[in-house]
Amino acid sequence: MILRGLASLVVVGLLALNMLLPTAAMTARGNENRVRQDFESQLAIGRTLPELELFALDGRRVTRDDLLGRRVLITFERSVDW
Repeated sequence: MILRGLASLVVVGLLALNMLLPTAAMTARGNENRVRQDFESQLAIGRTLPELELFALDGRRVTRDDLLGRRVLITFERSVDW
């Protein structure tokens, strides 16, 4: 009986999180159309790569100058939509 009550409480808690997280300030992503316009105005295939600094998996710093003359594919992952 206690186990069933605990399971019900967990389910209700998860449902509450599902309803509250999309409106929480920490999960807000902003206006997606504006983000797309900003991104598309700055980067495009064939354009010069802007100044950037990345870190390789081994901790080594990689700059734009290290990438010049090479074909580069940079992918960006976005967070999960709630």
